[in-house]
Amino acid sequence: MFVTRPIMPMPIFKTLLAASGLALLSACSLNFLSGAKPTTIPSPIAANPASLRIAVLAPEEMKLPTNEIVLTVYQKSGAGEISHDYTLVSANAAAEEADVAKFRKPGQHLTVLRLSPADALALRDQQEQMAAARQTGGAKPGFSVDLDAACWNGPMVAPVVPLDVLIEAGDDDGFHPLLQNIDIFALMNRPEESRLKSCS
Repeated sequence: MFVTRPIMPMPIFKTLLAASGLALLSACSLNFLSGAKPTTIPSPIAANPASLRIAVLAPEEMKLPTNEIVLTVYQKSGAGEISHDYTLVSANAAAEEADVAKFRKPGQHLTVLRLSPADALALRDQQEQMAAARQTGGAKPGFSVDLDAACWNGPMVAPVVPLDVLIEAGDDDGFHPLLQNIDIFALMNRPEESRLKSCS
């Protein structure tokens, strides 16, 4: 595990990422950290914010509440931390159907999220601020997509269809996987404070 800082208890669907490298923290968390093998996966640290798309492939019963899915972009260094939260909004899922087809499994429902125009501009400013801070060295940038607000609208039994989360930055490479083949039944059976809960 390529961990460069202590692992703290994490929410159910929080996906943490940084500039490069990969470590699997749990059944539902990926961590990309500097100092490991470089990755081509795009991230909000440098990609065009207006082009960023997060695609969630999940069973129909898994509901993502509107305006409650949060993207956090941060950078930690000796000079302090730069961190901002951005609430993701719905994007046109139909326009992304073809691009996610190779990842999509039978029974998965597609939800696509993006930044609002105002937040895209704010993230561009933050990217410039973080880039300037990195000139001094020692900075560790990263981002998280927090799906903790998701809930299950159906019987709490083992679903056959898994959860996948993808990211795309408007380039020719299309979508890249962040999370793949996550066992939703395992998420239902996590400790009370971090499990996937019923919507009712």
